[in-house]
Amino acid sequence: MAHKSLKAGKPAPSSLDQIQELLGPLVSEPGRAAIFLDLDGTLAPIVPRPADVAVPPGISRLVRKLEHICLAVTVVSGRPATEAKRITGNSDLAYIGNHGFETMLPGRAVVLFPDAQPYVARVKKLVEYARSLPEMVDSGIGLEDKNATMSFHYRRASHPDDALSFIKGKFSAKIESLGLVAREGRKVLEVRPPVDIDKGVAVGHLVDRLGAKLMLYAGDDSTDIDAFKEMRKRKRRKGVTAISIGVISEEMPSQLPSYADLLVERVSGVETLLQILAGEEL
Repeated sequence: MAHKSLKAGKPAPSSLDQIQELLGPLVSEPGRAAIFLDLDGTLAPIVPRPADVAVPPGISRLVRKLEHICLAVTVVSGRPATEAKRITGNSDLAYIGNHGFETMLPGRAVVLFPDAQPYVARVKKLVEYARSLPEMVDSGIGLEDKNATMSFHYRRASHPDDALSFIKGKFSAKIESLGLVAREGRKVLEVRPPVDIDKGVAVGHLVDRLGAKLMLYAGDDSTDIDAFKEMRKRKRRKGVTAISIGVISEEMPSQLPSYADLLVERVSGVETLLQILAGEEL
């Protein structure tokens, strides 16, 4: 439903009519709808320092409203589940953290994907090795230890492309020797265990647990494509409505629009999307 704009082939957002039409089944029966929302770049704007990210008040209000009328609202993030919960400021939501390696239901502790447990010590070794290198001190590269995974953030580096080349050159052999794998995101290189878990797999597990037939996933990054693929797989089933919402930004992966049913413009477009889901006048 999205189309190309005339400016440099940049994808244009879906029309309001298109969004309202496709979301109709979820708006009509919100109590049967499971809503999955990425955090950074979707619920909250991307900022230079990941620690400074914040969810705008209008978004927070709408998420709380949806939490009361929908079957479930889940925040999905590459951050640890506890960190996503802190940023969102809502203990009544479910959280999928660490790109699917963690799940935290309301009032429950974080559950780590069992197959990842044997790799926690290996990730710790990589973190310790990276922190021991003097070249890292003034590199502008940040390290994030997420227990089962770790991330190299290079958004704040003076020359991000050079920083990524440095990371790959310095750590690829170490990552391989530890039996871990690397995956690129938006100005981040994620290192993770080689196990079959991602945002899509984790979302699928929770959908099955909920028994949901109506569902929506909104996201903006390459790791969200896994969840879009899960939505596409679900919509082939009889009686299931599954919708993928891509969030447009300057750094949006080029392949993301081809997996999205609808496109919205930045976090402001996500707010409009949530208003429609909440049944509010625009």
